Formats: sequence, structure tokens, C-alpha cells
Amino acid sequence: MHRKKALVVDNEKVMVEILAGILEKEGLQVEKAYGGLEALEKLKQQQFEIVFLDLIMPRVDGGRICKFIKQSPKLRDTKVVIVTACAIEAEQKINEFTPDVFIAKTAIPKMKENIIKALKLTEKDHLEPEAMILGKEGIHGRTVVRELLFSQRYFETILNSMSEGVIELDPKNIITYVNPAAQDILGKEEWELIGLEFSDLIDSDKAKGMDLLLDKLSNTSCSLTEKLIMQAENDRQFSLSFKNVIRDRKLIGYTVVINDITERKLLEKERCFRERLTGVMEMAITAAHELNQPLAVISGNAQLLLKDTENCDENICKRARSILVQVERLSDLTKKFSSIVAYKTKNYGRNIKIVDIEKASLSDDESGLKGLWE
Repeated sequence: MHRKKALVVDNEKVMVEILAGILEKEGLQVEKAYGGLEALEKLKQQQFEIVFLDLIMPRVDGGRICKFIKQSPKLRDTKVVIVTACAIEAEQKINEFTPDVFIAKTAIPKMKENIIKALKLTEKDHLEPEAMILGKEGIHGRTVVRELLFSQRYFETILNSMSEGVIELDPKNIITYVNPAAQDILGKEEWELIGLEFSDLIDSDKAKGMDLLLDKLSNTSCSLTEKLIMQAENDRQFSLSFKNVIRDRKLIGYTVVINDITERKLLEKERCFRERLTGVMEMAITAAHELNQPLAVISGNAQLLLKDTENCDENICKRARSILVQVERLSDLTKKFSSIVAYKTKNYGRNIKIVDIEKASLSDDESGLKGLWE
């Protein structure tokens, strides 16, 4: 006879044993997990027909596990029952996770009755919304719990709206939280990332450097921030900022902030090109200015020489005309120096590049710029 396989998840060991005992008496085969991360490991390794989990747990809470189950293709048929002491205060939040049933933690006899009822409900193909909530009769919401849950949702909203990717790691570098921006940057959904070791997402050549960085952060009782630049396969560049989280002088995890710096790098490259262009233009204009005066003197003297010797030696006249031709050529170059508007280069042999004056200068018949850089 087939025994339905169940997973019970709670960070309170007593509650795990109570729930497991109830389910075993109902004929279920039960696996136990004493926290969210342990539950994720078991869910990745085994198939369960039903999962009972607490909502409020450290690191990875019941909401994230519920979303993991509902989003994961191989777990979509798994039924989820949330068993929580915050059934009234967290009702709206729980509905966002779309569990199949949720049960309020009450006196054990009443809770046992509701668990048995939940087992029967989860066998149905469709559950009415009002049938999902069991055991909240006579329970009143606590203001302090509402306030704490509101604060949690408030900070989650801030993290979810950030353009920077934010990832939380536990001390073993396991991903426990990833915001939507980080999911977009990494190109993976939340269920694919939660529970993974962060180094699995890093190229092997960068993973060693990241491990050294995390070792440095783990071996101090002070709060530190370290940065790492990474190149993705799509030629985008990212800045990863790692910060250790210290509580009572003990490491409890890391936060990783990911920034896409591709556009910034392109702007820096453009700025360098502009600076290079400015330097070339300033140098060219200075050279043109310095050359114009001696060229004028050479041209004037060559013309006087040509005039004085036009009835004399033909060789001298020929040389004077040659000087004037070269002076005209240099004058044309100085004009082009003064009208450089772009940084263009050409090969000059042996992998040497020089400025292409013709392309870099604005011709008389050109009315606009075709592009500053090659």
C-alpha cells in the first residue's frame, strides 16, 4: 500500500516532533527538517506529496519555501500546508504565497483535528478560498506581531524596488534571499537561486578570488566591505560588494550588492576618448599656430628670391618654386590641424597607428560631424 510522503519543517524541534507524530499516526511517511535551508536541501533531493511548514523561521522562512515549491516545475503538484502562530496577523501575507491550506497553531488536540482535516482537503482537486484557513476561531491578532510583520514587509518592499541586486548568504555561502533585480542580473528565477552555494554562480577563474575574499570577511569580528569586479558572458561588467554581517561578534552571514557597471565603463571609455581627442586637438592647434609664422617667412623669402632671380639661374628659380610648393603643402596641413574634430587613426606599419589627418579634420564641404571616434 502506498504511503503518502510528507515533509515537516519548523525551527522549533518540539513542534516538528508533534506534527510528525500526528502525521505518522495517520499513515504518512514523514521526513523532518529543522529550518528552511534544511528543507530546501530535502526538497531538491526527494519528492514529497505534502509539506507542512512554519511561516516564521530564520534565514529562509516558510513564505520563500512555499514560493519555491509553487514555482519549481518538478514540485508543482506538492501540496503546501502552512502551520503558524501568526495566522491572524499574517493572513494577507500568507495568501500571497498561495498555500493549499494554512492552520493556526493552537492547543494540540484542536491542531491535530485541523491537520487531519487539512489532509482530506488537500486530496481535493480544487479548494475554495474560505476552506483554506483552519483553526483561527477565537484567536485574536497581536499588535506587536502585526507591527513586526509590517516592518518586515516594509523592508522587503524597499529591497524589491531597488535597481541594485541584493543577495543574502548564510555563513556557508548558501543563498537565502535574492531580490528581483538580482534575479534579472543573474538570469534566474528565485526558486533556482535559493539554497544554491553562491560560488556555483561564479566562473571558476573568479571563484577562487571570491573564496579568498569571503575567508577574509569570515575571519574578523568587525564589519567589513570588500569589492570584486566580474565580466559576464554577455560582455557586461558587474561590481560585487560583499559585506559580512556580525551579531554579538559572531558571523551570521553576508550581504552581496550587485551593480551593473557596464554603462559606467562605457562612459568612462568615452570620456577617455574625449580626453584623447581634446589632447590631439590642442596639440594640433598649437603646432599649427607655431608653424604658421615661420612658414609665412619662408614663403615670403622664397617669393622674393623667385622675383629677384626670375631672369637669372633657372636652377635657383626651380628650387624657389619647390620651396613654395612645400610651403603650400605645410600651410594646408596647418589648416587641417586647426580643424580636427575627430580622433581617427591609420596603420603606419608594424602595428603602429598614427592620426589620420584627412579623416580627423573637417573638410570644407562637410557641414557636420560623422562621428568622433573610430
